[in-house]
Amino acid sequence: MKKVTFLTCWWTIDKDYWVWKWIYDVEPWNPIVGNILDKNLANWKYEIIEVLRKDSLDMNDEDRKKVKEEILEISNDKVIITHWTDTMIETWKVLENIKNKVVILVWAARPYSMKDSDAEFNIWYTLGVLDILSKNEQYWVYITMNWEVFDIDNVEKWDDWVFRKIKE
Repeated sequence: MKKVTFLTCWWTIDKDYWVWKWIYDVEPWNPIVGNILDKNLANWKYEIIEVLRKDSLDMNDEDRKKVKEEILEISNDKVIITHWTDTMIETWKVLENIKNKVVILVWAARPYSMKDSDAEFNIWYTLGVLDILSKNEQYWVYITMNWEVFDIDNVEKWDDWVFRKIKE
């Protein structure tokens, strides 16, 4: 049976917005990714490891180093990191030298608790991408979002919600 390790850095998917007050709060920590996976993950085992509970704007070099160390300690070669978009590329650059693992950073534009959230789709899409990349032994660090798979050599953050390939 296939196994995936999720590293959570506290991301949009877990937030519970009080939009009308323009503040946000987080329910007692229970990563939503587990709820999503428990719905239908027949051919996969998974584990969830909380690495950080921090907005990526507040992440620093030590936090990114902690994420990298956690990945290196995991024996599993399939890792998905839940992360905000704000500093995703900065985290990615710290991870880019990781070998013999497929590591994918994923995000959600809207929390799981909101109507029309993209969180569940992004998790399932990322699992599919992870499965294909690992079968082909394409070990590297990737980002998945907006129906795209990006690698570090060919991506830029275009605006708050969109990453795009530099060249097709």
